[in-house]
Amino acid sequence: MKKNLVILFLILLTIVNIAALVTFAYHRFQPRPHLPPLNLPDKPENFIRRELNLNEEQMKQFETHFNKFKMEMDSILDSLRVKRDQLTEEMTSGEPSAASLDSLADEIGALEVRLQKKTITHMLDAKTFLTPDQQKKFFSLFKEGQDHRRGMEREPGRPNFEEGR
Repeated sequence: MKKNLVILFLILLTIVNIAALVTFAYHRFQPRPHLPPLNLPDKPENFIRRELNLNEEQMKQFETHFNKFKMEMDSILDSLRVKRDQLTEEMTSGEPSAASLDSLADEIGALEVRLQKKTITHMLDAKTFLTPDQQKKFFSLFKEGQDHRRGMEREPGRPNFEEGR
């Protein structure tokens, strides 16, 4: 009886191992369906190149201007984050100082002005190496981006503090 159980057990193990090997081989060598490429977001430079149909020289100029613009913007945006954090800290402190709040608001306003001026300079610089048709498309893309950001500011469920003004 014991001998029969061992033989039955070995047969069962052999069947399980064969089934596992067949399953592995089936999945390993089965042709895979073609998967569509991932739709990863484009780098801004690639998007602009494609949308405006920039030539090599224009692309070099754009990259030079864009990289400088991005570094300046990142610096200003970092400063804005710091100032806004300081403003929040001051407002939530035990006894907020009106003078400190005014000063921080002025500093934030000045940074916002710098941000706008840098954007204007970047846009005007781009005009110098774009054709008239590319300029129209460039400004159209810029306007679309602004409209999109405005739409994001008014997402459903977010309070609209401008209502009732």
